[in-house]
Amino acid sequence: MPKTIALVTIHGMGDTDRDYYTEFYDEIKKSLGKAAWDKVIFKNLYYQDILQGNQEAIFNRMRDQIDWMKLRKFLMYGFSDAASLEYRKDAIDSPYFLAQKMIMQSMDEIFDESEEKEIPVIALAQSLGCQVMSSYIWDAEPGRKVSNGIWSVPRNDGVADGSPKDNFRRMRSLQRLYTTGCNIPIFVSGHKKIEAINPPVPSFKWHNFFDEDDVLGWPLRPLSPSYDKLVEDISINAGGGVIGTLVKSWNPFSHNQYWTDSEVVSHISAAIKQLA
Repeated sequence: MPKTIALVTIHGMGDTDRDYYTEFYDEIKKSLGKAAWDKVIFKNLYYQDILQGNQEAIFNRMRDQIDWMKLRKFLMYGFSDAASLEYRKDAIDSPYFLAQKMIMQSMDEIFDESEEKEIPVIALAQSLGCQVMSSYIWDAEPGRKVSNGIWSVPRNDGVADGSPKDNFRRMRSLQRLYTTGCNIPIFVSGHKKIEAINPPVPSFKWHNFFDEDDVLGWPLRPLSPSYDKLVEDISINAGGGVIGTLVKSWNPFSHNQYWTDSEVVSHISAAIKQLA
């Protein structure tokens, strides 16, 4: 069966396993059914390996002198991720540059697997991954002058500007962006002028899921008029039910509960069926 749509996931902050996506993968595959799932190219994006080796080395140097190990590790890895991705963004060996390079190469792989068709793309970004994906889409917009990241330098890979492959790697086929536990406000709230990305296509929609008890997940529409116009904020209980609320949804570890949330899965499943 020909592949007619791509589904991309990108993880959030912290000590993240390479198979972070598996629970969501199982849920969305079950929700779609075999006929619809067979049309999907699934790609999980992973940038934690750019950061985690150094973080582990630093944490291990300190572990004999600290307590509250799990919480400290959560905070160190999470906020180190955010700080490192914003530090020295103009350098070609920076985490910012390398994360964007990984995304571009992954989009190239999807384009090749689709038999070089500009198929519609749906992206699901969690936590810090929302900032990573938003920055990539912003920087990749054709004609935008940028000084950081993969789009600030010549790629020299034989892909012509404006070609189908160039358009695809620049996310010009992105139809839906789903963000969960999004912490973009942490990165932009200190600026007077706050602008959202421009829609990659006229039919583009951005749905932002947040749990009001998740201190790392935020609504986006109050940020600025452009965010208010572009984004639909959707409040959910990502912990799931009474037990989930009591055990998870009130503390920082609730931040990873979005992957299997039934409302998130249902929205994405419906979009795939509509666009495939």
